[in-house]
Amino acid sequence: MSKPTVPQVRTWLTHAQALTHTAVEIDSAVDVFDASMNDISRAVSTTMQGWQGDAAEASQARTDAEAQASNRLAITILDIADDINRLGPDIVHSCRVARDRANSIAWLGYLVADDGGVTAPADSRPGYPTDIPASLPIDAARALADRKAGGHQTWLMEALAAAGQADSTLAVQITKTLGELARNAERATTPVPLRDAVQELVDGRRQLPSDPYLLKTFWDGLTSAEKAALWNSNRDIGNMDGIPVADRDHFNRRYLAELETKARDVIANDFAGQDVRAQAERDLAALGAVESALSKEVDGKKRYLMQIDTQGHGAIAVNNPDTAVNVVTYVPGTGANLSKMGGGVDRADRMVRAASPRGTTDTAAIAWFGYDAPPDIGAAGSGAPASRGAQPLVDLQDGLRATHEGATPSHNTIVSHSYGTVVAAEAASGDRELNVDDLVFVASPGLGGPDDVNDLNLTGRDDRPNSERVWATVASNDWINSVEIVLGPDPHDAGFGARVFTSDDGPGISTAAHSKYWDEGSESLANIARIVTGRYAVVD
Repeated sequence: MSKPTVPQVRTWLTHAQALTHTAVEIDSAVDVFDASMNDISRAVSTTMQGWQGDAAEASQARTDAEAQASNRLAITILDIADDINRLGPDIVHSCRVARDRANSIAWLGYLVADDGGVTAPADSRPGYPTDIPASLPIDAARALADRKAGGHQTWLMEALAAAGQADSTLAVQITKTLGELARNAERATTPVPLRDAVQELVDGRRQLPSDPYLLKTFWDGLTSAEKAALWNSNRDIGNMDGIPVADRDHFNRRYLAELETKARDVIANDFAGQDVRAQAERDLAALGAVESALSKEVDGKKRYLMQIDTQGHGAIAVNNPDTAVNVVTYVPGTGANLSKMGGGVDRADRMVRAASPRGTTDTAAIAWFGYDAPPDIGAAGSGAPASRGAQPLVDLQDGLRATHEGATPSHNTIVSHSYGTVVAAEAASGDRELNVDDLVFVASPGLGGPDDVNDLNLTGRDDRPNSERVWATVASNDWINSVEIVLGPDPHDAGFGARVFTSDDGPGISTAAHSKYWDEGSESLANIARIVTGRYAVVD
């Protein structure tokens, strides 16, 4: 381990974002690799539809082996990004400590050398450096300054050593991961032996931990080959809360391509019934909407596919929640389904841009389409969809806490809209606890269970009372105001106890107003961004 100099830790801090950018670039490179492998798989699938016999079976077997090998390689490469995300914050923190100590020592009046050495100034005297009492005789003052310089030097050297240790730890871990990558590349399509505990999971004799913290700990102890083997045996691995977001994205992009291929196969099957083919066409269109939403990255903000399943659920994050300072989950309302994922991701992207206008990755936003939303207004009069969607939302928030990197917890917020407010309230009611710092209700038709804010069970890192953590807004011209409240208390009413913030009003009653809360430049979007970033004093 080498100890950095004071100028080096200053330089490292200046370029601290480079670590995060490097991890994102690695993630993006794996996305390109995955897309190429998905294209190959689709091409082979198309060819196999009209090819039979021994050669066809051998070709399919080789393709499957190549797919498994590429999966191992991709997940190993992602482990490098995970190393950076997990250990990078320690480097930044230790460098910040060393820099601040050097600045403090210099501010007192001592001379700080590049290597961390500290000496008293030649003109030391009573009262200078400033930690020398002004009442001392000059000789005693100079002697004390020399002794204090030694103490300050030890203090600074400890911080520089800690920065060097953090850098060395990351270097050792990346070297280890690169070694695993080389071994996986050499073995290519050769099957890799699995440990007994992992083989039992692959065979279905054991189950993965359901607790996200236990799952994260278990996952971190797996090799890339073991992670790939688990996904090969269970496609829902990428949907499990407690698995890092980058890994979920990798596996789910592969799964998305498989689901699209299966839908195309059904559509091309002349023996499939009309209803079956029609459903496959709808599924393919919805999956295509998800793929389109993933591909439309804006200003270099990577998108992560956190969920995709055969029940029509999905979630896409803008920026990585595992490394962000602020994490916001958007819960949509009536009519939300995968075919409309693009609109949800657009809203997530706008919240990120409003919260982090300089284009940093400090804020991540998740468009969560993880429940069966009511398909229309008629169905929205029931609380049943909210009851079914509540626990998955709780699980998501617990998973975000479990996989977040760094010593400082992220500031987590849920922003729910329309019927989504009923889901969010249900998730924080009864025996459930919602692990968030702030809960926002936008244009609510009424909440199902809670009578006031004190009936909501919010955990998270924040100890503010619920009256300061629960927020609500509705525009005066939103048609939701004219709907008879059948789902419970209105969070916009003063008696509920939420902190009500401003949205842009308009004349008359408008159905369009119900969807304008995320419009660029709107007061509602600005206020949401202030809540998401914890700038409560400026929320209007």
